[in-house]
Amino acid sequence: MGNNRNFPREPVRTKAKLMVDGQWLDCIVTNISSVGVRLYLRKNIARGKAVRLQFAVLGTYDAKVVWCEGDETGLKLEHDPAEIAKLLAALAP
Repeated sequence: MGNNRNFPREPVRTKAKLMVDGQWLDCIVTNISSVGVRLYLRKNIARGKAVRLQFAVLGTYDAKVVWCEGDETGLKLEHDPAEIAKLLAALAP
C-alpha cells in the first residue's frame, strides 16, 4: 500500500464503534484525514463493504472499507470533506 494521499492524515488514538452487518464493534481510530480513517479492529472485513463509524460525541459517519490487513482497516468516509475536517480538528492533538 503506497502513501499517495492528497489529504494530510493526523495521528489520533480515540475509541469508536463500527457497525458491520447490523452489529456494533469496538475499534480504535489511529489516524484520520478529511476523506478517511485507519482503525484497529479485531475483525477482517471485506473490501468495498458499507459500514458506519460512530465517535462517542462527534456523531456517526457512513464509510466504505478500502483495505483490511490483519487488525488494521482503512475506511473511506462518505461525507463532505469539509464536514470531516471539523471532526479532524476536534480529534487531532
